[in-house]
Amino acid sequence: MNKKLNFIFNKKKIYKKILYSVLFIAIISFVYFLIPKFLDYPHKIIKESLKKNSNLNIKNIEQVNYKLFPSPRLRLSSSSLVIENNILTVEDADIDIVLNPLTIINRKVINYNKILISEGLINIQIDRVNQLLEYIEKNKNKINFKKSNIYLFKEKKNLLEIKNSKIKIHSNKSQSISIRGFFLNHKIIFLLKKKSETKNDITLKIPELDISSNISFLNKSGLNRFNGIVNFQVLDNFFQFNLVKKENITINKGFVRNNLINAAIEGKISFKPHFFFNLNITPSKLNLEELIIIIKNKYYSENFSGIEIIKKINGFLNIKSMFKGNIIFENGEILFKNFKANKNSSISFNAKISEFGNLGKINFDLIKEYRNKENSISELKISGLILPASSRVIFKNILSDKKDFKVEEIKNYEKQFNSDVVNSSLINIFSKSKINKFFEEFTN
Repeated sequence: MNKKLNFIFNKKKIYKKILYSVLFIAIISFVYFLIPKFLDYPHKIIKESLKKNSNLNIKNIEQVNYKLFPSPRLRLSSSSLVIENNILTVEDADIDIVLNPLTIINRKVINYNKILISEGLINIQIDRVNQLLEYIEKNKNKINFKKSNIYLFKEKKNLLEIKNSKIKIHSNKSQSISIRGFFLNHKIIFLLKKKSETKNDITLKIPELDISSNISFLNKSGLNRFNGIVNFQVLDNFFQFNLVKKENITINKGFVRNNLINAAIEGKISFKPHFFFNLNITPSKLNLEELIIIIKNKYYSENFSGIEIIKKINGFLNIKSMFKGNIIFENGEILFKNFKANKNSSISFNAKISEFGNLGKINFDLIKEYRNKENSISELKISGLILPASSRVIFKNILSDKKDFKVEEIKNYEKQFNSDVVNSSLINIFSKSKINKFFEEFTN
C-alpha cells in the first residue's frame, strides 16, 4: 500500500515539474512575442529591408502596427508599393510583413519569409509579365494577395479587370503566379508557371462558363517573341492550334471540333491599338440545324447575360468551303456580310445583330440575282427582321429594278415566306429548294 502511495506521489511531482516547465516556456514565449508591441519600427528600416530582400519599393507608409495573431507580423495600413521597375504596382493596400519568429525583436533589420497584401488595386503591364517571372525566380520570399482588384494594362489601356482576387507568387522550385477572382462576375482561375529558362505554361479556367485553356510556349525574347501550342475548351467545343508571336500573333495548323462542326482555323490576332482578330475558318462538317437551336436558346432567351463579353469581341471570321461569307464583331454588334450557301449561289445574305434576349431581333437583307427577260442581270432585295425567339420573319421592304412593291403586297409575301419557307423553324431559311421556290414568285 505504501509503495503504491509513494508511486502516485512521485508521479504527481513529475507532472508538476512538467506543468511548471510548460507554463514557464509559455510565459517566456508570450512575453517574447509581445515585446515588439511596445517597440517602434522606423519606416526607413522597413523600406530598406523590403527593398533589400524583395526589391519592393514602398511609396508611402501611413501607419505601422504589430500584430501577434495569427502569427507575428507588421501591418502597414493604406500603403502603396512597386515591384522592381514598375513590373507590378499596388495602391491603397494593407501590407502584412510576416516576421521571422527568431528575430522579431531585431529593430535594425526586418527579417521575414512572407508578405501578405490585401484590399489593394493591382496594376500589371502585359508586356512585362515575363519580367515578373524573372522577378519571381530571384525572389526568395512568398508574396500573396487577397481581396484585391487586378487591372491588366497594355500601353496604358485597360484590357481586363479581375475583382476580389487572390494571388500567390511562389519562387524557388515552384516559380509561378496563381490568380483566383471574378471576371465579369464569373469565377476565374489563372496559373502562369515557369517550367524552364525558355518554357512557360499558362492555365486558365472559368468554371461557370465551362471554359478551360492550357498553353505551353517557348520564348527567347520575353513575351515579345514566342511560339507554343494552345488547347482551349469552351463547353463541348475543343480548339487546338499552333501560336507564333512576333509583332502580332499568328495562328496556324488549328482546328475546332465539337458535335456541330469540324473546321480548320488559321489567321492573326493583334493587341495594337486594341484586341482584334482576323481568322479563316474552313468547315468540313457543320450541323446547321442544331447550331441555330443552340443560338436561339442561349442568346435569345430571357436569361441571356453575355452582352458584356460580346462587347469585348472585335474581329473577322472568314468562312470558306461549305459556306462563304464574313462574320464581323464590332462594338457589341455582329455583322454577316455576303453570305452564300456556296460560291456559285445566286442568293446572298447580309445581317446585323445588335439586340439579344427574348425580345432581340436580327436585321437582314436577302438578295437574289437573276436573268430577266431581256437576258440581263437583275437584283431583288428583301429587307426585314428575324425574331429568333418566336421563329418569325418580318418584311420591311422589297426592292426591284423592275417593280415597285406596295405595302399590301409586301405583307402578303411576308405571310407566304413564314408559311412556306420558315414553317416554324428558322433552319428552313437555309433550305436551297424552299428559298428558290419562293423567289420563283418574283423572277418568273
